Amino acid sequence: MNLVDDMPWLSPHWDRLDSHLQSGRVPQALLVVGRQGVGKTQLAETFSKRLLCRTPLDYACGECASCRLFAAKTHPDFLRIEPVETGKIIPVDVIRGLIANLALKPQYSGRRVVLINPAHQMNVSSSNSLLKTLEEPDEHTTLLLLTDSPQLLPATILSRCQRMEICVPERSMALAWLAKNGYEGDHANVLLSLARGAPIKALGLANDGIIEKRNEFFSAWGDLGGYGGDPAALAEEWSKFSAETLVDWMVCWTMDMIRLRTDPLNQAIENPDLAEHLLALAQKINVRNLFRFLDRLNSARKMLLGQVNRQLLLEELLIHWLRDKTKDLILLPQ
Repeated sequence: MNLVDDMPWLSPHWDRLDSHLQSGRVPQALLVVGRQGVGKTQLAETFSKRLLCRTPLDYACGECASCRLFAAKTHPDFLRIEPVETGKIIPVDVIRGLIANLALKPQYSGRRVVLINPAHQMNVSSSNSLLKTLEEPDEHTTLLLLTDSPQLLPATILSRCQRMEICVPERSMALAWLAKNGYEGDHANVLLSLARGAPIKALGLANDGIIEKRNEFFSAWGDLGGYGGDPAALAEEWSKFSAETLVDWMVCWTMDMIRLRTDPLNQAIENPDLAEHLLALAQKINVRNLFRFLDRLNSARKMLLGQVNRQLLLEELLIHWLRDKTKDLILLPQ
């Protein structure tokens, strides 16, 4: 099965790349932007394989020596640059090593492809080091930069790349894709909401049993200051989990509560399976406090893109949540 048959929402992007191939005008630097789990990596790798294939058709043939090397992850002309650990920076020494490699001719295919993912994890020195390569590109080399946070890339990098924006697919298309992969109904709807519309991420979450984990975190979050728990202890417990995911969940919960305060029967919330609990919680909290907490969460999202103590950040958020939750508490008639 080819890329477009497997992930139909990528069809217009593949068509654009194919037009570059057919015209012989392949971009020397392409910035692929899109939310995590929307298919950036799959698109970039498929394009890379097609560029390096010796007997390509619409896609790489999959049978030539170049394709076999690519499949074995040993192709000498496909260079992957990424952090050693998730969330870490790509150091300048790695980029300098890349530049030294680019000074040599391609070893096998007559063409070289460099995949930098995620590109926003380059620090200032790394970005500056890469800049000269972007300013004076080698005609035999194509650089593919992938990111879900283009705002963190310097303007000097952005201005020297062609940009391709991959949006999340229409919900009906994403749900059909999840059904094809074994997840349907309310379960698929919740998974897609948790993944912020990105189907590949949603499938990964399903395999991790994430709904059960989310329910546990939601119960602790909703009960904070009520039935027990304190922000510091909860933050310490939560620090063993992805802070980015937790903040995303709190954003979704808070936005759903704001929607439900406006319309208690709102069908467009992102956590429909939690609607009853979210409504009960929302009716006790001043809506101004919900908006205030949402602002804090969005600020925290930006902080998590850099170097920050995640446990302390979670603790601070939970302290503010407890204050906003109990300040100007709405007393409903009994």
